[in-house]
Amino acid sequence: MDEPLDTDVTIEAPEHIVFRHRVAGPGRRALAQVIDLCVCYGIVLVVSLTVIIAFAGLAGLKGAFGAVMDASMGIILVVMFAAQWLYSFLWEGLTGRSPGKVALDLRVVMVSGRPIGLGAAALRNVLRAADVLPAGYLVGVAAMALNRRFQRLGDLVAGTMVIVGGRPGRTAPLALSPPAEPFELAVLPPVVPLDVDERVAIELFLRRRATLGPARADELASILMAPLQARFGFRLPDATRTLALLYDRAVNVGRSEGPPSSRGAAGLWPLARPPYARRG
Repeated sequence: MDEPLDTDVTIEAPEHIVFRHRVAGPGRRALAQVIDLCVCYGIVLVVSLTVIIAFAGLAGLKGAFGAVMDASMGIILVVMFAAQWLYSFLWEGLTGRSPGKVALDLRVVMVSGRPIGLGAAALRNVLRAADVLPAGYLVGVAAMALNRRFQRLGDLVAGTMVIVGGRPGRTAPLALSPPAEPFELAVLPPVVPLDVDERVAIELFLRRRATLGPARADELASILMAPLQARFGFRLPDATRTLALLYDRAVNVGRSEGPPSSRGAAGLWPLARPPYARRG
């Protein structure tokens, strides 16, 4: 079953491969957090009981119960501090996944799709203290509701997001079929700089054109071609073939980044860009 588009984030890697991630919503993340709290403080409880029992025996031997138990409480407080501030930081910084996230099949990544590092993990977890204010993660939930990647404050500052699944969906660039004819290559611009939005829109159309009627496909291709024709001064009688040639030259031959033209009124955004596609 296809996932709803409004939970997808599309990122293009430097190798010009498009990755699609499904972002995790507040409910799933809350359940993962509950699991992490149980694991974290379960460990704290076991360690604390072990310390208390060991120090109680030591106090009996030395006859200095008060001083020894004070020392044990100091150790327990250190353990609780470490659990609160290091548990998520180390799990996420080193693996991208805490035990709770593993159980719910979640992963923390950078908004560019790259793995999270220790620096970003530290930043997002330090700011958890602001997300929990004033109570019950109210600030964090409000922040998640106001952005398309469901990022809490810590995520926004650290440039991270939480996705579903350990591996993103991967879509290789389309191959041109049939190959370009000599007369097409003669008139095709040598460099076709398309931005991410335009490439995603054209690829979406080319992948779905077989499901469209000829008239509808030609209509959509003509709409997509209008801003490109004005920019490159190139168009063959077949608008769909023209789009395929431009896409192939931009994606499979090597290209540079184009201007963000698709964000303008005449661009491709309104037609075919997935709602939450974003530049990585």
